[in-house]
Amino acid sequence: MRPFKAGAACGAVWPWGWRRALCALGLLAHALMACGGTLTRDQVEAMFPPPLLVGARSADLPVWPVYRRAGSGPELQHQVFETIDLEPVGGYSGKPINLVVVIDAEGRFETVRLMSHFEPIFRSKAGTATLDEFASQYQGLTVNHNVQVLGAKAQRSVSATGAVLHGIVAGTVTALAIDRSILEAAAQVAQAQAARGAGATPPRATGSGPDDRYTRTGWNALVAARLVQPLARSNRAIETAFRGTPGERLDAEGTIRPDAPALDLWFALASLPQAGRNLLDAGLWREVRALREGGTPVLLVLDGGRYRLARSPADAATPRLSAALALEQAGRRFALRELPLRPGLRLSGQRSGVAGASVPRFFAIDAAADGGRLDPASPLTLHLDVQRQRSDGALAAVPIVQRFEIPDAASFQPVAETPRWLEAWSQRAGDLGVLAVALAVLTALLARQRWLAASVTRLARFRLAYLLFTLVWIGWFAQGQLTVVTLTALTEALAQGRSLEFLLADPLAVVLWGYVGITLLVWGRGAFCGWLCPFGALQELLSTAAGWLGWRPRALHRRTDAALKTVKYALLALLLVAAALASPWTDTLVEIEPFKTAISLHFQREWPYVLGAVLVLAGSIAVFRGYCRYLCPLGAALALLARVRLLAWIPRRAACGTPCQTCRHRCGYQAIAPSGRIDYAECFQCLDCVSIHDDPRRCLPLIREQRARVITLQPAPALATEAAR
Repeated sequence: MRPFKAGAACGAVWPWGWRRALCALGLLAHALMACGGTLTRDQVEAMFPPPLLVGARSADLPVWPVYRRAGSGPELQHQVFETIDLEPVGGYSGKPINLVVVIDAEGRFETVRLMSHFEPIFRSKAGTATLDEFASQYQGLTVNHNVQVLGAKAQRSVSATGAVLHGIVAGTVTALAIDRSILEAAAQVAQAQAARGAGATPPRATGSGPDDRYTRTGWNALVAARLVQPLARSNRAIETAFRGTPGERLDAEGTIRPDAPALDLWFALASLPQAGRNLLDAGLWREVRALREGGTPVLLVLDGGRYRLARSPADAATPRLSAALALEQAGRRFALRELPLRPGLRLSGQRSGVAGASVPRFFAIDAAADGGRLDPASPLTLHLDVQRQRSDGALAAVPIVQRFEIPDAASFQPVAETPRWLEAWSQRAGDLGVLAVALAVLTALLARQRWLAASVTRLARFRLAYLLFTLVWIGWFAQGQLTVVTLTALTEALAQGRSLEFLLADPLAVVLWGYVGITLLVWGRGAFCGWLCPFGALQELLSTAAGWLGWRPRALHRRTDAALKTVKYALLALLLVAAALASPWTDTLVEIEPFKTAISLHFQREWPYVLGAVLVLAGSIAVFRGYCRYLCPLGAALALLARVRLLAWIPRRAACGTPCQTCRHRCGYQAIAPSGRIDYAECFQCLDCVSIHDDPRRCLPLIREQRARVITLQPAPALATEAAR
């Protein structure tokens, strides 16, 4: 990673000491990238030496403030933070990309440097430098700039209100993840600074999801807005409520300390962005937001006092003193189901009235019995049954009812925004149109495969042309190579409970995966492996070129071929297990795929990777598409999924296999058994056997049938005698 170089405009006014500090920031980012570490106070102080002062980093807003001494007191000059602490956005791998960002007191980006990432295409030094160069484009912008990330060949341009940045070759998903993490993390910092009155221009509303607009604020502000509301009762009040009931005088401790709190509860609808984003850390908020988007609001209860909430009114493990909670709205009673969420809170500011022993409890608000859903903008009623256990084991209970209403609740409702991944779809509308036409053509001809295969010349020319299109346009130009990295990233995300939104950020891949999923049901894996895989097309085109020069690939013995075809399944299992266990070896293991080197990066990579890809291609010339048949984990996954195939689409005759073996010997993929049975898990849908099946010059049963129809003409006897004379 190259040393940091300040922009000319900034460098002209910054003292030399500041330049050295920012250069140190670049070197520090390089070191942190190597070890995957995070910033410490000592490291920040090394970046900003005296006379600058580094302040304390608060727990609720993990930012290092940097001050300059002034006559009226310290003046804020810079704020240093890592994006992963504020807005951990997953890239193509699904894992967050971390950047160190420095903004000034006005919300202007002074420095943006890459610290760590797990993007599979960019793990090399050159790839990391590419990402770092993209991130450096934000220097000089502000949190209020309207930023557009265009194609890799776009020119960076900046105006007073907007900026156009160039994207990354083969890294659309990664570029959008970096953009989102930088802008939204910085917006949080600037918003908090503006709330403290430090002078920064309040940034536009921000969030980490499609409807997460909120304003950074503290606990007291949430209480003032009634987004957090208390419910408290003293021991005296509870005893008064039990007077005259079977539960009277069953609480000796409450009698001794009548003014101590018995109930000490704070309630918040955590699924509202204004409440949830301020009360929960980023990871916990994503879980709560996912529940809300699935139709289940979440209630956060800070549970203090002596009467703790029971899990349900009928809980067999109910303690001697407890309270059961329910919600009511417009006559509908909502059941509450406790959620096993980790307590990742960040309660900023003065927490007025909250006991230090309060336990955060999360409850899913399930739909009412009549099918209604909770409306956060309408008043709610909190129902608590305060319970005491009698000596005979029975429960005595008294009800407590309190209204929960948020003034101006409509302003805190989630506001739908256009998801950031849709930007990539709009930018690639032209490419999607070309791909749609290409897929329509392929589908039409595969549906009429016998017509296509009826002419050997027509089939050969169409296949050659389509493979060239797949390699050059889908692979090298449009970067539409599907990869097993998608499957490992999906596995990791599911195992760790992360959002799957990152899968939508590459529109061509989404369309291709959708097409592959449909064609798997109809034809099996062959539609992708035989026609739409750029690396597979490259192997076959090289074999075709070698054939023109007189080279013929070698067919392996049937038992050897069958044994080698199991290797790809073992590799797939290894990759998925490593991904599920979040093994650090996953990123290394996926290098079994040479797709990244040969297709995504056009062989512009370190020599070991290039050599590996070249050897794979050479081996596939020696043994026809050997990598696809024996080593490809993506092909193994598709072969397994293709077992749900609905059609046995290759025509067969009773004589196929016995006595005719023509198709089997001509099949370059060795996907036909001696019996004539087609192994659809290994069939690449090249249509060669379909062409032979209907060719009376090559199909043995047709040749025999044609010969049986020939009538031998014998000369008449009289003519034969005359001819003898």
